[in-house]
Amino acid sequence: MKKIAVLGSTGSIGTQTLEVVRAQKDIEVTALAAGSNITRLEEQIREFHPEIVCVWEEEKAKELALTVSDLPVKVVCGMDGLIAAAVETVVTAIVGMIGIRPTIAAMEAGKDIALANKETLVTAGHIIMPLAKEMGVKILPVDSEHSAIFQSLNGEDKKAVHKI
Repeated sequence: MKKIAVLGSTGSIGTQTLEVVRAQKDIEVTALAAGSNITRLEEQIREFHPEIVCVWEEEKAKELALTVSDLPVKVVCGMDGLIAAAVETVVTAIVGMIGIRPTIAAMEAGKDIALANKETLVTAGHIIMPLAKEMGVKILPVDSEHSAIFQSLNGEDKKAVHKI
């Protein structure tokens, strides 16, 4: 069974990732993280039963902890919480540069990264790419633009790439 952490689970890419999890019976969600949409996050917790969830805002995390107190889930917050949630293959769908540190922590732990956040590479590619090589982890593109470039460079469309 493949285990994943979804950072940015309540956004469009995060919810699409969870749709894939629903369709595939061999993926387990061990961690979820969201900014502040605790209503949707609670629904996801009750459906996917992660071990740990992170909410960026401390007050929202406290509120969520009360609403899911009937479940065996650890609720954490902030950057330390994001890093704690990055324990398996990490789907990084967090908007902006907030995803850099959890991405690095997961890579240092030897975890592959499913990257849907271009800011991570735009602002820290000079750190991320060498670290991936050093740690022997994969960076897998999951956003449409990333995936199209990845597939083209790998020759998956059976045509020669002339320009990107």
